[in-house]
Amino acid sequence: MSIDKRVGKNIKKYRLAYKMTLEELAKQIHKSKSTISKYEKGLISLDMATLEEISQVLKVAPSQLLAAEEDEFHAEELEGEFFDRQYMYSYDGRSKRILRSIIERYILSDSGQMRIQLFYDVKDVQNPGDCKALYAGMSRKYEFIENYTLQNQNNPTEQVLICCINSLSLTNRKLGMLTGLSYKTMLPVAIKVMIASSVLKEDNELIEGLKLTKEDIKISKKYNLFTIDQFME
Repeated sequence: MSIDKRVGKNIKKYRLAYKMTLEELAKQIHKSKSTISKYEKGLISLDMATLEEISQVLKVAPSQLLAAEEDEFHAEELEGEFFDRQYMYSYDGRSKRILRSIIERYILSDSGQMRIQLFYDVKDVQNPGDCKALYAGMSRKYEFIENYTLQNQNNPTEQVLICCINSLSLTNRKLGMLTGLSYKTMLPVAIKVMIASSVLKEDNELIEGLKLTKEDIKISKKYNLFTIDQFME
């Protein structure tokens, strides 16, 4: 993929995540709708000043607009560079469906911290910008544990914490808990999640692994706290 198409794809991804129209973005950077459309299609190149201006409007670092997809990325891992993409799954008992989300991680330094973008509840993993909510924040990894601290970019009062632990039997998956305010009800919630390094098959087996188990509920009642006790085998 050429750099123009790559940048254009990233602009569209973040624009959609902010529920922003072509006209709205064009107005904010004093360009025409047609010009923004051409940027997103990779038909014309951006100068550095325009790239910086768009990154400020979309509240991302310029490096994130330049970021390559995972299968394109072969460069040395530099500060702020795209590192990898993870796939987060949860089960919504109200709508009886699996919620799929995408986590993009960007290297900051050798401190163990990463910059995070969470595209929550996407319709298609190939189009993460078409999501219900966009979160940004940081993650830190401690051996087999990783914590994510994130803030809703459209509603700063909504912040979430994801704590997860690597499965001992499934090395490409991490089971964890997302806690914070529901973007639907704005009430405190805790959600069981699974984070994988690749796209998972959305079948009954995955649904059962995402649902709260009888043991989860039993422990919650016994100790008056919500915790997750088992991995999906």
